Amino acid sequence: MSRNHSWITALLLAGVACLSACSTSPSHFAYVTLSSNQVAAYQVNDSSGALAPLAGSPYPAGVFPTAIVVHPSGKFLYVANNGEGDISLFTINAAAHTLLEVQPRTLSGTNPTSLAIRPDGNELFVSNSGSGTISFFSINTKTGGLAQMSGSPFSCGVSPSALAISPANVLYVADSTSNVVFAFAIDGTTGGLTAVTGSPFNVGSNPTSLALDASGHFLYVTNLLTNNMSAFAINSNGSLAVIPGSPFATKASPISIAAAPSGEFIYVANHGSNSISAFALSSSGVPSPIAGSPFSVERGPVFVTPDVTGDFVFVGNGLSGNLSELSVNSSGALANVAQSPYATPATPAGLATTK
Repeated sequence: MSRNHSWITALLLAGVACLSACSTSPSHFAYVTLSSNQVAAYQVNDSSGALAPLAGSPYPAGVFPTAIVVHPSGKFLYVANNGEGDISLFTINAAAHTLLEVQPRTLSGTNPTSLAIRPDGNELFVSNSGSGTISFFSINTKTGGLAQMSGSPFSCGVSPSALAISPANVLYVADSTSNVVFAFAIDGTTGGLTAVTGSPFNVGSNPTSLALDASGHFLYVTNLLTNNMSAFAINSNGSLAVIPGSPFATKASPISIAAAPSGEFIYVANHGSNSISAFALSSSGVPSPIAGSPFSVERGPVFVTPDVTGDFVFVGNGLSGNLSELSVNSSGALANVAQSPYATPATPAGLATTK
């Protein structure tokens, strides 16, 4: 874990097998990137969380697909192919939620690692950790097609590794080599980037993941090599102010962080301690450990992703080669669902859910 790309290597171990049969109960959907150069698609039972593969799953993608994001319309899915430097676009069937890739793929940059879509759905940002750039594309909201915009790719640090966009259209970028977070205001017309006053902002060693609370008032950063997370309040201009008490301790090698849809909780995947740290957020953004935290998962978790309902959390386990699923109670505490962990032939690299 001493080099800035070691966390990316951990993500690229991946693959998911077919699971249980489809259910007729109310459901939503999950999409998982696999190291077999594919994307798996699942129906998720709203009540039990049980997964069932959709017809035709898994679907071919590019080399080493990692980051994955669903368009706000629910019509399109984008995947960063880390091994070939491009982006896959999939259309999502409105009835069956199956996937169809639209060719050709869109070139991005060397080692794309993170994706973020502007809140209005009109622009996609990609961090290219191998080329030290951010690419940005306009999105055709009818077809999902991408068109590179003027000023893209945009030079940004040494190894931009994670992205997050606030409701106020500020792009935050974690640089895993320089140990900073950049902040850029996004021009609503041109899509261009302008550095926010005070940017970049110092964080811990080897920042790997970013999470915004649902309100967009607070930003959290996992610091892989210092075993903690930095916490910031977001000012009106998008600049960052350290929350008193930051950084906050996690367990060993925090590699991924995500906020619950409710905005009440955040979850951290601790790659080195096979666990998920869970925190409740105060009105001032201070994270407090939830009773029972950290919660055990399988070996070497590489991502944690709350699902769109907020009732479940998914964890890709990089060393045991499977997928954990945990239910969330009213206090934010986690418990493995009956089917978890799901046996898989290798490890999921990334996951996104949609209704």
